Formats: sequence, C-alpha cells, structure tokens
Amino acid sequence: MPDSIDTAAPPAGRALYEAEEHAWIAAQIAALADEDYSRLGRASLIEYLTEMTSRDRRELKSRLTILLIHLLKTRVQPETLTRSWISTILEQQSEIRSIIDGIPSLGRQADAIAASACPDAVRRAARGTGVPASRFPVAPPWTVAQALAFDPPEPAAAGRRRC
Repeated sequence: MPDSIDTAAPPAGRALYEAEEHAWIAAQIAALADEDYSRLGRASLIEYLTEMTSRDRRELKSRLTILLIHLLKTRVQPETLTRSWISTILEQQSEIRSIIDGIPSLGRQADAIAASACPDAVRRAARGTGVPASRFPVAPPWTVAQALAFDPPEPAAAGRRRC
C-alpha cells in the first residue's frame, strides 16, 4: 500500500468523541438503536448533552438580548427607528421562533431567560441611544410572545436615508 493511505482504525470511545464529534454521535445512535448500552460512552454522552443544553440556552439568551435591545431602543427613541433596527428585530424574531419551535422545553423557559437577558439589554440599549439606563425598565416590558408578535412600523421620513 502507498504511504499516503491511512489504514488506521478510527479512534474509539473518548478519543472518538474528542477527535470526530459527528462520528461519535453516529456511534452513540447506533449503540442506542441496537440496544447495546455497553457501547455507550456514558461520561462523554453526559458531557455532550450538558454542553448541548447550555449552548441552546446561551443562543436563545443571546438572541433575546439583541431583540430586547432593539425593542427598547424603538420604545425610547421611536423617531430614530431605522431599516437596520427593523431588519434586526425581524431576524431575531425569526431565529427565536425557530429555536422555540425546535426545542419546546426551552420555549417554556423563554420568559425567564428574557428576564435574565434584560439587564444586559438595558445597558447596551442605553449606550447605543445615549439615553440614561434609569429611563429603561428593569424587567422586560413584554412577554416573549409579545416581543415575537411586535410588527415594527416603517421608519419615519421614508425618503430620507437612515441606514
């Protein structure tokens, strides 16, 4: 055989988890489908599932923070609404709906996650607008369902370029 062909067997267990996550997941699925629980990498599986839930929660919180920032800015300075703000609101609404639809259990936690995102959203909205943070609410003034239902108006003075 030529030297360039790798004939080594793929790593097993923890080494496979660390080297090739998707191959490791496929091996875990196969073990579960075969009901061969001895082939499961229990410690790695626990670590993976824990990281996955944390990652999903972080993504939802990040997107809720961005949505709240723009909704807060729109609330305190509606006259400065831009197409960019509208685009960001619509994009975050779409992505949040996708997360909630895909992970219903996370959707049931969305209002609590939004509440935890609010202080950062207020700080960032205050800095972005120059409006003192004390003029913003300390808790989200909307439920996540209300924030997702918000339909931003067209910016004022449509003929003037603001983006």
